[in-house]
Amino acid sequence: MRLSDFLKSCLLDDDPPPRHKYTKTSAYKLRTRNFYTGYRRVDSTSSSASNDDEEMGIESQAEVHKLIVVVLFLACAGISNWAALAYIHDFVGRDPLPDIVFHFVPEQTWALQIGDMVVTICSVLMIALMVLHKYRGVVTRRVLFIVGVLYVMRTISLLCTQLPSGYSDNKAKCRAQLPQFSWIAFIHRVLEQTIKVGFQDPNDKMLCGDLLFSGHTLIMIISSLVVPYYLPRKLKLLGWIPRTLSWVGMICMIISRTHYTIDVIFAYWCTTGVFMLYHAYCEIDSYPERRQSLLKSLWLMKVVGWLEANVVPGRFENELEVPFSNRLARICLKGRRRESRSPSDAEIASSSNNSSTTVVIEPS
Repeated sequence: MRLSDFLKSCLLDDDPPPRHKYTKTSAYKLRTRNFYTGYRRVDSTSSSASNDDEEMGIESQAEVHKLIVVVLFLACAGISNWAALAYIHDFVGRDPLPDIVFHFVPEQTWALQIGDMVVTICSVLMIALMVLHKYRGVVTRRVLFIVGVLYVMRTISLLCTQLPSGYSDNKAKCRAQLPQFSWIAFIHRVLEQTIKVGFQDPNDKMLCGDLLFSGHTLIMIISSLVVPYYLPRKLKLLGWIPRTLSWVGMICMIISRTHYTIDVIFAYWCTTGVFMLYHAYCEIDSYPERRQSLLKSLWLMKVVGWLEANVVPGRFENELEVPFSNRLARICLKGRRRESRSPSDAEIASSSNNSSTTVVIEPS
């Protein structure tokens, strides 16, 4: 239900539009037809509401088990990042590497706070879009999986090559290194990063080595791609907000020396590449074309194929709606009907007077 329709249903006495519930039979027929013929046709036995959803290129079935798997995958990917940082901190170098931007621009400590603020704003915008999107289950599943894949790639790059921090005085910024590996210190660092969701206090000494590639840029770029892609056409101009903020944030990450220039560039390339690969596969119009596509040879697309198994191929129409709007609309209508049907105190008093009988006792 759209936002405008939901507000009208709460204010007027009209019944809310029915929400179609897909049956396994109709969904199976639709998928089978697409698999063998490649045509995006609509089952004539389904209702008009299902026709609209299918023509938009998506089934409205809620696959909670897939969402749970993706959330667990993202959690493991994030924890692996923080575990890699907790491990490499003790042997990463302390002398900064040369950088073209560092050569011309001195370290700007104030820019880090702006960069963190931009990351927070971009994250809030992306989460709000996922919650308000009509097909929030599919959109959320896609975004979380892409972010999880990027964090796995980041963990591998952190463990393979360690870059020293780019601050002008790394010894003053970074914590002391332990001479030997300690499980207690390692677990404490991982738990600390988990609680702070990867953020570190710039006013305190930090764990160093969390560089290649930039996690800040990862979040900013994925939001600048997700928001414009899944916004309705009428709101496309709002997509420039995360795009503009992401460029401001990337500049702040470099001039604050939180990341090298190559960290930001690699994060931009990797994030854009994974996002484009995933959605290029989703926009292939039929199942036979998907099976014959070069993308199918990638191991990543095998997982994507499982996630998108019950989603009709093609790009669906973007719409926004209030979560649980149908239930809320029904609750509003039931409340209004009860109020209209319940008699007032005056009506109860008048009805009792009319129904009362007068008894006259005559003397014998």
